[in-house]
Amino acid sequence: MRPVINIGKRQIGAGSPAYIIAEIGSNHDGGLEKAKELVRASRYAGADAVKIQSFTAEGLLNRLKPDENGRWVAHPAYPVIERLSVPDDWHFSLMEYSKSLGITFLSAPFDIERAELLARVGVEAYKIASGELTNEPLLKAVASFGKPVILSTGASYLEEVRKAVEVIESSGNSEIALLHCASLYPPSYRDVNIRAMATLKETFKCPVGFSDHTPGHTIPVAAITLGGSIIEKHITLDKNLKGPDHPYAMEVEEFKTMAQEIRNLEEALGSGVKEPSEREMGERIGARRSIYARIDIEKGVLIDETMLKVVRHAYGLPPSDLNGLVGKTALRSLSRDMPVRSEDICR
Repeated sequence: MRPVINIGKRQIGAGSPAYIIAEIGSNHDGGLEKAKELVRASRYAGADAVKIQSFTAEGLLNRLKPDENGRWVAHPAYPVIERLSVPDDWHFSLMEYSKSLGITFLSAPFDIERAELLARVGVEAYKIASGELTNEPLLKAVASFGKPVILSTGASYLEEVRKAVEVIESSGNSEIALLHCASLYPPSYRDVNIRAMATLKETFKCPVGFSDHTPGHTIPVAAITLGGSIIEKHITLDKNLKGPDHPYAMEVEEFKTMAQEIRNLEEALGSGVKEPSEREMGERIGARRSIYARIDIEKGVLIDETMLKVVRHAYGLPPSDLNGLVGKTALRSLSRDMPVRSEDICR
């Protein structure tokens, strides 16, 4: 695995700005124009990439599921998934539209046919949803396209993540990023276990991030402080709309605030070197003290401590030199309230 990957011209990893993904999910509500509106909104809100989910009902769900009595009945989610699946031609349209706005178009395929479609569309990277972590045929297919793979790891153990990584790497692809995730919609803060993201980074030495379903932006911002390089968050035009993804998604202005907070934090994190900032240099003089003459001191006088004071600002010798000046001779006359400098005293 690599510590840095590239999605298009964008470098992702330590030392680079966080890669912010706006997840449309099913919030297009089955409408192409609404999907495009969400692409525009994502670009406005500061996302680096916008993402959809590529699935079909047939490729995702079995038509039947057991009810509470163990009888196999029609799966109630099947018609919903059919309605929310993204048609093939939408992928090409959304790719071109995203490109025209300067935002990267991504998608998460849920079957091999959708992965092949995305290859034809020309996506610059693939996202793998947490539920597909153990879907080895899909992992191998996606890895074979030679594009970076962003792998979500919700509801998984570390060894399951390790196995998924091995499957991808065995297919000749080492450009992998791992997203920690709590696969609940929404999770409680106790479910999040955000330190697990740092564990992924330490274990796999690759870019890591967080796929977030919590309210607000506390967790995404915290993920950056723990070394996250990717943040994925659902976006919606109105969280009160009907649909599975709207309630826990961020509205556009909320998303914009989150993106700005992440950028502010990145500036604040800095290099980690303990040194004054350029703008702090003046404060080193203004807030620190130095040695001043308490009284007028004639040339040739032996200095005692009653003649000196330590006050702001730092225009003279530092306070640490005070004891060393006592008993020394003034080489020239010093006026009261003027700073004492090295050339003023016989050292």
